[in-house]
Amino acid sequence: VLKKLSKKFEKKNLYQKSTDNMNLASLYHRASAVQRRDSKQIFQEYIKVMKWRADGRDTIIDIGSGSGNVLMDHIYPLLPPNFKAVLSTDISARMVEFARQNYGYIKRAQFEVLDIACAELPHHLCNRFDHVTSFYCLHWVQDQKRALQNIRQLLRVSGGDCLLVFLANNPIYDVYLTLAKTQKWCDYMRDVQQFISPLHSSSDPGAEFSKLLAETGFVDYTVEIRNEIYVYDGTQNVKDNVKAICPFLERMSPAMQEDFLDDIVQCVADMNLREADINTKDFKFIAPYKLVVVYARKPNEFLSTMIEETERVTKRLM
Repeated sequence: VLKKLSKKFEKKNLYQKSTDNMNLASLYHRASAVQRRDSKQIFQEYIKVMKWRADGRDTIIDIGSGSGNVLMDHIYPLLPPNFKAVLSTDISARMVEFARQNYGYIKRAQFEVLDIACAELPHHLCNRFDHVTSFYCLHWVQDQKRALQNIRQLLRVSGGDCLLVFLANNPIYDVYLTLAKTQKWCDYMRDVQQFISPLHSSSDPGAEFSKLLAETGFVDYTVEIRNEIYVYDGTQNVKDNVKAICPFLERMSPAMQEDFLDDIVQCVADMNLREADINTKDFKFIAPYKLVVVYARKPNEFLSTMIEETERVTKRLM
């Protein structure tokens, strides 16, 4: 009877929205090595391209900051010394609270819950920022056009720019899709497509995202697709990284979670992405992935309106 009740309870909670509980924030904080590596490297490249204010009083909002470590440990130190404010945001209240507790002492840093794909942005955030950054977030967002519309609205009417870094594809998505087809795990993964990057199956992710940028009014944009590789040392290391981001684990009992992680490891091995490490008598796991790196500007809306009006008047006079 207890077994049946337990199963009934598990099934009842299978499809509750799990993005807000991206596992333990502290685990994500410790296990996000690849995010830290890529984000720091890319921001160091693009800091020379971004349009910084002459007075240095820039305002920055970061989308999907998670535990805050990427933004505060690697981006914050590179900002202009007298910048005005940096706002760390995430859809997860748990993540925002973790970031606030760990980085709240940092000067000019603020923390707020924000869903970048929301139907309507909070009024106090609209037209407020000089820069929008986002690292390893937008692949979680299925409605990327809505996200871009909101990002544009966050930027000042006088213009601003954004730097967006997110996954086009990754082997973990193929693992999810494979396990979701199995009888063993299908009940826990019926919404698997909600957790796959919208660009995962795209034959030309760069062109696809460029189209969205044009449709949402961005200009002077570049979209780069980078082929990257990250090597995870050790089976437990892989499991810890999966635990930090996998949205399906919290739907399972602890015993089932470990079983699920074992199946993920086996699935990776079946994809020939695992090799023996003779030094540790464990394994190395090779993760090849495509990263989308986007830089785009919002034009000065006052200037754009004046130009459009001038063009209309000129056409009438011709």
